[in-house]
Amino acid sequence: MTLRILLVSILCCSFVSTSFADTPTDTTIKESSNNSKATQESGTSNTVETLPLDELAALADAYAQIKKSYVKELSDKEILDAAIRGMLNNLDPYSSYLSAEQFAALQESATGDYAGIGIEANHLENGIEVVNIIPDSPAQAVGLEKGDLIVKINEVSTQNLPSEEGSNLMRGAPGSKVKLTYIAAANQEKKEVLITRQIIHTTSVNYELLESNIGFARITEFQLRTANDLSQAISNMEYLSKKPLSGLILDLRNNPGGLLDGATEVSDLFLNDGIIVKTKGREQDNNEVHNATAGDILRGKPLVVLINNRSASASEIVAGALQDHKRATLIGTQSFGKAMVQTILPIHGGNAIKLTTSLYYTPNDRSIQNSGITPDIPLEFEIIEASKSEKLQTDTKNLESTQSTEKQDYRRDNQVMAAIKHIRKVTK
Repeated sequence: MTLRILLVSILCCSFVSTSFADTPTDTTIKESSNNSKATQESGTSNTVETLPLDELAALADAYAQIKKSYVKELSDKEILDAAIRGMLNNLDPYSSYLSAEQFAALQESATGDYAGIGIEANHLENGIEVVNIIPDSPAQAVGLEKGDLIVKINEVSTQNLPSEEGSNLMRGAPGSKVKLTYIAAANQEKKEVLITRQIIHTTSVNYELLESNIGFARITEFQLRTANDLSQAISNMEYLSKKPLSGLILDLRNNPGGLLDGATEVSDLFLNDGIIVKTKGREQDNNEVHNATAGDILRGKPLVVLINNRSASASEIVAGALQDHKRATLIGTQSFGKAMVQTILPIHGGNAIKLTTSLYYTPNDRSIQNSGITPDIPLEFEIIEASKSEKLQTDTKNLESTQSTEKQDYRRDNQVMAAIKHIRKVTK
């Protein structure tokens, strides 16, 4: 009984403090528009609701029985973390509990910045293969090259090393050092290098100038700087061609989402006015309307958006807004269908909860939850064989898993080629 009363008291204190917690990053991931205000005001309401003491007592009883009688001894943290995780996992597929490490990784993903050596890698059974070197990175400075196989990190073998553990070993505080042992792809010679970690700035936008002065930009996820990076990519392509683009292909295939603000800012690049997206939730603070501002970066030139069944969340905000405003033609297959917005709420101990706080609606008030967005031109993905006239039907997921970050030949992608054909047709 003493244990139960004590735990209920602790839970009561926890609930009171949580009700006045900060409300920081708003996730499809949604960001808070006013961080200073968010740190001062309640994350839920200005009043503390009456706590369900009977139900909390039942929770305390369950905790006590697990602590006393479970077949394996568990720490308090293990039991309570599992309780929090269970509460959130039972709400919907997207609400979840984030450990301090997962919370930090999510924040890192949102900014695109991390402290490390600057490589993109493929974690294999026999080691870690370098598939890309980020320009001006420590990895480039010491001479690492694509195809090199890292076999040790600080004397830790990379054979069968979990990918998360391998990445964590290569990352660390800026200015700290890490020793790599690798087999050079050029001559199969084993080498050792000592690398000083630094802040690595990554981009979620890859671009290429295609035929007929048509630009191509792929967004892998929506981060804080995605709209700026996309704007810079368009400027770079126009600089290369020495004239404005005749059209743009925006590739959102296999893009799982990201920041709500990142999606609205990308949409705003191509719209002059009108609603981009609306969010609706129980709390008034979660009812928002995001509007476009004047200025179309393409100056009205044709825009095609590529989507597939792995285009989700923030990707669907962009696709839905541009489709409703008839600003873009969508080509591909039905999108995933996730219209739930999550907010990241820090809790005690450096951990956080990712909680669904609202649903979003397209400018025409469409909810695409569980249904997705239908493309204007439905077209299944196929690889166009380079040496044959026929096309080989291929699963997009398998294709993605085997591709490196190097640019692929766009002429083998039937959806990209259909987009080029469409832009040529409407610009005649």
